[in-house]
Amino acid sequence: MHTAARRILPALLLLLALLVSALPRALAAGLENRYGIQMLDFDEDQILSIGNQAPGQCSLYALRYARTVLDGTVSSGAGMWSNGAVWSAAGYSGFSGDLDACLDKLYSELNAGRPVIVHLQNTTVSGVSKHQERTSTEEYHLTNAGWDVVNYPHISTSDTYGHWVCVVGYDPAADPADLSESDFFALDPARVSAGGTFALTRLLDGTLWTDNSPLKVAG
Repeated sequence: MHTAARRILPALLLLLALLVSALPRALAAGLENRYGIQMLDFDEDQILSIGNQAPGQCSLYALRYARTVLDGTVSSGAGMWSNGAVWSAAGYSGFSGDLDACLDKLYSELNAGRPVIVHLQNTTVSGVSKHQERTSTEEYHLTNAGWDVVNYPHISTSDTYGHWVCVVGYDPAADPADLSESDFFALDPARVSAGGTFALTRLLDGTLWTDNSPLKVAG
């Protein structure tokens, strides 16, 4: 029995090492200033190839965008969905805290080169005739001359599940000691492609769902 155990143990250790090496690693992306937005360096064509979300799968698409940014290759999402995103399958885990703690974490993760997946809920916007309940108001469409800012509200259709986005940038004028949600920019699964044009979405103050699994971070 002891001889058999000695033979089996190295094989088990090798198998464990192979399994660990196959797990997604956090890696990191560089930061660059893209026409006035400090954002992670990634290929927007890869994001466009993933496209906008399938119905009810914003969490999966946010996770695919995040892994694509980190890995530099298009994530297929294989193994990352089981009636909801399987965060651990992509090397992500939860972070919770009050609003200030979450915003600080967002800022530090981006500066470390890692996208953050953020859980949003609707907030009420006054002075608008349509879609007063929304998760965002402004899209930034990438053109050869810079960003074209478009008023295009995004809406969470579920008060129970909210909406997941992948944050990849921030306003370089943001004060690290006094951050707000609107300092940050996301790949929003609802619309990363606006008719084939790459789009970022600016977060809206009052939408980060601090009471319900607010952040998913790499590593």
